[in-house]
Amino acid sequence: MAKPNTPPNKSAREDATRRKRLLLGALVASGEHSDEVPSIWVNLTDFPPMPTGDLTIVGPDNTVARSGCTEPSTMWSCSLPKEQHDSVKPYKPDQPTIILQIQWDNSTRNDWKTPNEDPPSLKERRGMGGAAYAGDTIRAREAPDFEPSPSPPKFQEMWFLGNTTDNIKSDKKGGEATPFYISLVNSVEESSRKELTKRQELDVNVSLPEVLPSPDLNENGAPKPAVLLPQPVQQPVRLYDRGLPTEHYGFYTYFKRTIFLKSVTVLNDTKDGDIPLDEDGGCRETEADFVATWSETRFLVQIWTRTLAANTSKLIDPTGQGAIDGSPELIRPGTMPYPVTVTMDTHGGDPGKKFVWAWPIDDRQKIDEENPKLLANDIGAGGTWINKRSRGDEKFGGFDGGTGGCKCQWVNWV
Repeated sequence: MAKPNTPPNKSAREDATRRKRLLLGALVASGEHSDEVPSIWVNLTDFPPMPTGDLTIVGPDNTVARSGCTEPSTMWSCSLPKEQHDSVKPYKPDQPTIILQIQWDNSTRNDWKTPNEDPPSLKERRGMGGAAYAGDTIRAREAPDFEPSPSPPKFQEMWFLGNTTDNIKSDKKGGEATPFYISLVNSVEESSRKELTKRQELDVNVSLPEVLPSPDLNENGAPKPAVLLPQPVQQPVRLYDRGLPTEHYGFYTYFKRTIFLKSVTVLNDTKDGDIPLDEDGGCRETEADFVATWSETRFLVQIWTRTLAANTSKLIDPTGQGAIDGSPELIRPGTMPYPVTVTMDTHGGDPGKKFVWAWPIDDRQKIDEENPKLLANDIGAGGTWINKRSRGDEKFGGFDGGTGGCKCQWVNWV
């Protein structure tokens, strides 16, 4: 199996060429313009059909773009970093190309087939350490050929967010295990997925620079490129709402999102509005005075298995749309045959690792690690905020549920 790790420190021309080759390879793998289209499908008795291989979502519509959780609002964006805008032309910066690599465990061991744990209980306090241990036990029984990175969320948290945030209709709020795994291809390099391991819990006597992890730097000491989308590897896919109109495959993961900014403060009354350079994905690295980090940002993928057959949705019409890199094959909606919803928000996550902060950048493009600045994140803005991590109770299974806060959502269907 080819590793999906692609270093980002290439020239724009090299990136465009690599992207074109990868996408064209995905088209071939999916059987586009051939007699082998059905070969991408895996049909199992107990699950809806699932396409496999490298499948593209091109020019998705950005249907939700909420940035009211913080000020200035440009600190949260649904657009690619400025340096990557040309990579999706003729589509807009808020229409990123997403490549899903879907694999399945066809071994006879059925190591993926693990029973659900008990849902969170309000009657019996469950320590988070015990829940994490149970999750580790289940992952240890997974097929050795599949090594998720980062580690998948624990079941109790999946149940909590399914109940409070993701609108799961069935009683199985945490879904069911499946033999499928999904990786996101060609986003950012593997080293940028490292978790915040420098701290476990906040000590009021420790300074902020001691609490935060070190910044991700290039060899020359400059910060690494900004990250809009993560690159999770072989995440276990679950089936939600089996048999219902809302039936879908799904998974979510957490990552460290970064954005370059000219300003992280609200302008005074004499200068209304946001800094223009910071709009649409932040400013360029060479223009930045800050790099803002959203640790424990949640990335959710939902693949809807019944809506096309029920005629309640259809894929985006490619008529009249342009092509990426001038190739007529690289046109929306891409090669993914199912409707897909991709969501990015700040619900859930490890409360001991969850911060929003900014490091100053000096005139030599070096980060000032001694003077980080904590930034606001109102997860309840525009909606609800359930079991806040600052004073919540672990017996609910997770923290920071609800429907509010900053959010991005992309779809390849209407």
